[in-house]
Amino acid sequence: MLFKDSKKASKALYSTFFFFTSFYFCHLRISFLRPFSHSHFYLFTFFIKCLFLASSDIMFLSIQEVRNMIQLSDEQLNQLGKEALVVIVSSLQDQLLALQSQLDQANAQLSDNNRQIELLTEQIRIMNQRFFGRKSEAAVSEVDGQLSLFDSFNEAEYLKQDSLKEPEITEVVIPSYHRKKAVGKRDADLAGLPARIIEHTLSEEELAARFPDGYKELPEEIYKRLHIIPETFIVDEHHVHVYASRNNDGTILKAPRPKDLFRNSIATPALVASIINGKYTNALPLERQAKAFKTNGIQLSTNTMANWVIKSADEYLSLIYDRLHERIYDSKVIHADETPVKVMRIEHSKIKNGKKTYMWVYRNRPLRGTHPIVLFDWQPSRHSEHPREFLKTFSGTVVTDGYQVYHKLAKERRDLKIAGCWVHARRPFAEFIKSVGQDTAKGSIAQEAYSMITEIMHIDNTFDDLSATDRKKQRQLILSEKVDAYFAWAKQKYSQVTHNSTIGKALAYSINQEDYLRVFLSDGHVPMDNNYAEQAIRPFTIGRKNFVMIESSNGAKASAILYSLVETAKANRINTFEYFNLLLTEIPQHMDDRDLRFIDDLLPWSPRVQKECPSRYKKS
Repeated sequence: MLFKDSKKASKALYSTFFFFTSFYFCHLRISFLRPFSHSHFYLFTFFIKCLFLASSDIMFLSIQEVRNMIQLSDEQLNQLGKEALVVIVSSLQDQLLALQSQLDQANAQLSDNNRQIELLTEQIRIMNQRFFGRKSEAAVSEVDGQLSLFDSFNEAEYLKQDSLKEPEITEVVIPSYHRKKAVGKRDADLAGLPARIIEHTLSEEELAARFPDGYKELPEEIYKRLHIIPETFIVDEHHVHVYASRNNDGTILKAPRPKDLFRNSIATPALVASIINGKYTNALPLERQAKAFKTNGIQLSTNTMANWVIKSADEYLSLIYDRLHERIYDSKVIHADETPVKVMRIEHSKIKNGKKTYMWVYRNRPLRGTHPIVLFDWQPSRHSEHPREFLKTFSGTVVTDGYQVYHKLAKERRDLKIAGCWVHARRPFAEFIKSVGQDTAKGSIAQEAYSMITEIMHIDNTFDDLSATDRKKQRQLILSEKVDAYFAWAKQKYSQVTHNSTIGKALAYSINQEDYLRVFLSDGHVPMDNNYAEQAIRPFTIGRKNFVMIESSNGAKASAILYSLVETAKANRINTFEYFNLLLTEIPQHMDDRDLRFIDDLLPWSPRVQKECPSRYKKS
């Protein structure tokens, strides 16, 4: 075999030498003190020569020839000297070290593969829990006899019991049992609704036959039943009276008429308010509303309704939105969050159609002298420029979920502080516990972290009735040491876990967010969580499941305005339909006004709105 390539020659020599040493190792049965015979010396020198030949251009030996040369007898092997054996054993040791190194690498790779398998298995469990398990943290076991803070947020489907009979109107439904309604509760439930009196009498003939000596009437038996009148449509036919002088001098006078909502449109404030209320309060898509109208003999296309909704938001309701944007700055604390939404068509933009955009939400924390405000802000991206613009004149604290964009803003401004959310810090531990089961998680790092955070939040809840000053004092007196202990523990445990595991990532979140999670200790106005924002954004996410995506960017902007007014109205406990009906009736009459002070009279907390648009919603 001819090798002209030095690399190929070296490879062949390596194989030959390894074969020889392996063969000899299997037959080695002598001590290092045996003499080194001439034949073995020849064999040894042969391989030494091969080492030099490896760098030359020719080598004429084949593997078979080598095999033939090393077929030595036991006697010949026993005659090898110490020096030859030292060289051979040393070479074997090098080979063993190389093999050990390869084995170590293989074991390391296997260990890494096992870790990856564990991580993937863990992720699958958590994803199964997110998609198919209970959504609240109520499934996590009680900690030290304390109920989870999320026990009161159970979804309706989890409270449903098919075996129970449908409750009568005389009962109030409680998740686990029925309670008889209190005396007078029915009248209170039905109060405020219009009523019609239905008389049940006997004829004079029947009474005379039964009471021949005459009769007197006793107090009536009165009972109430709840009746419903399906949607009723009425055509408002306006007759504008026109007057002229009897002497025919050409003078003509028309009676005043209210301004139309839209020029040459059949739309009325009540009709548009009903459409807006259906879509943005009750999450009823326009297509379904169109089918409902058709059932009642009304032909209204989705395009027509969409145009009404967008024009109402752009021309009229945006005035209320802008004023609410100004008033939200009166608060000391604002909660912020964002959620994705796809927009099918984005006008006048280089952004690709169908792109994932974002609906941002901002909600103040109403304190003394302020009112609840919820504002949505649609933007084509998740860039920092959007909250920077929205919060440009706000001075105070913004509570967020840890998104780095807000931290960037805080570094840019001294008058803006960012507070972290402890619920977000606790959530991955809760998800892990639910994914593996409470029995498996018992005594784990996840269970310990969940317990520590829950205890801190539970204690803080006991300060809710205190003033901001007293709450700050109690937090520093009682909670400061517990918070210090948690972060010290988290840093210690982080060094003991796999960093890219679920527990590792959860601990890393707490550690990285430490400065922001500690903010609540120094400000009694700041809460420990961002639940306000998450609760505010939930109606939008529910509606998104129905409409999937928004038709256009104009529709997305209109949706931001309308969701803002709906959620702000609900927060101020007013009826959303009545409110939109009032706004769309009043605002068009003031569009020529230069003085916009009339807007303050239409804000959700104004005495007029509270009187004319009372909510009939009663908390159970």
